[in-house]
Amino acid sequence: MESEKLLENLFDKKLIQILRLFLNRKDQQMTLLEVSKYTKVSLASTFRIINKLVEIEILQITKIKHLKIYSLAINEKTKYLDAIIKENKTILEEFIEQINKISGIRIVMLHGKHEKDKANILIIGENVESSLVRQVVVSIKEKYNFNITHLVLDEDQYNQMAAMNLYSGRKEILLQK
Repeated sequence: MESEKLLENLFDKKLIQILRLFLNRKDQQMTLLEVSKYTKVSLASTFRIINKLVEIEILQITKIKHLKIYSLAINEKTKYLDAIIKENKTILEEFIEQINKISGIRIVMLHGKHEKDKANILIIGENVESSLVRQVVVSIKEKYNFNITHLVLDEDQYNQMAAMNLYSGRKEILLQK
């Protein structure tokens, strides 16, 4: 059994997805709907999991009139979880974490099927430095022997190519700003 899959096999995969979302976005506040959308966990399951995480002080809640906004609580519990979950981060999560630092990127999308040793990635944004993206791709290749085929496009280019059906098939948004 691969070590990065250990947590998913021991615990609820949906819970791990939601924890990873908040741990990867420590400074971000999100609504229930946003958490559900980013993790692709049903709204009902997201509601149940978030309430449990609030109850055990992993997440904190901010109420603005009728709106509830959730964020990661900063305490010993979350520091411990961060250490455990970071060790079990997937290769694509590490790629997203590194690529998130590059300015101009608005959307990072997995195109097609994610396979064991390779992935096709579309990076959409304005004035994205391709050389910085290439450096991240090379570092992932060297560290994990994982091939990331990437294409950097601006939004107009992507929309034109999508209109020509060049990017049909399975797409999964990995990062959206």
